[in-house]
Amino acid sequence: MLALFRNLIFLLGLSLALTAQAEEEPAMLTRELPGKTLAQATADLKAAITSHNYTFVREQAIDSRLVPQDWEAGSVYIVYFCNFAKMNRALAIDVRAAQFLPCRVTLVEKAGGVELVVVNPAWISGTMGNPLLHQDCLELKRDYLAILDEAAL
Repeated sequence: MLALFRNLIFLLGLSLALTAQAEEEPAMLTRELPGKTLAQATADLKAAITSHNYTFVREQAIDSRLVPQDWEAGSVYIVYFCNFAKMNRALAIDVRAAQFLPCRVTLVEKAGGVELVVVNPAWISGTMGNPLLHQDCLELKRDYLAILDEAAL
């Protein structure tokens, strides 16, 4: 009985620590790519995705299939990619990982360049109370940052 009580106290403490850590995580991860066009940024992003052992899945305008194709916003694109082994592991740990998988980067063309925007999976998972999933999400965050940094070169 005492061992069970200790385990419950440990899990409660771990849960509180993860919740506090989630509050420290930024909701979005971003990189600016000054002087690049949307086409250049997309090509660089795809190359970075591949070099980090992820698979490019697809790209689309943000409003694809919501409006006629010639009305689509040409300045905002979404690139989807995945490491299927990591996705399978995350979903086996917690099906709520489907909230942020497969991975996606939003590219926003602005005057003077492109901004890459990604929802931080560590920010999301930090509120879920699943320490195993959170560890995977911290790794995914590191991968995102490496991909964004490489695409920004």
